[in-house]
Amino acid sequence: MENFMKADVFFFLTGTMVIVLIVIFIFAGYYLMQILKNFRDISAKLKSATDSVGDDFENIHDQIIHSWLYQFLFGKKNKKHK
Repeated sequence: MENFMKADVFFFLTGTMVIVLIVIFIFAGYYLMQILKNFRDISAKLKSATDSVGDDFENIHDQIIHSWLYQFLFGKKNKKHK
């Protein structure tokens, strides 16, 4: 009879711990999903910012290439072929 009581206590404690661990994993999963959502939002903002910076650099490059000073200093010289 005593063995059955020990088994009942063991199964009760094991079942309780399994339920507690499941609740902990649910909360951890919820917070992990929130962290991943924030990471996705941050990475989307960074991507749009880097695209914007790339466009700005392209515009600056075009302005430099077409500036009179650049054309004067580094302009192509016409070569006559014989």
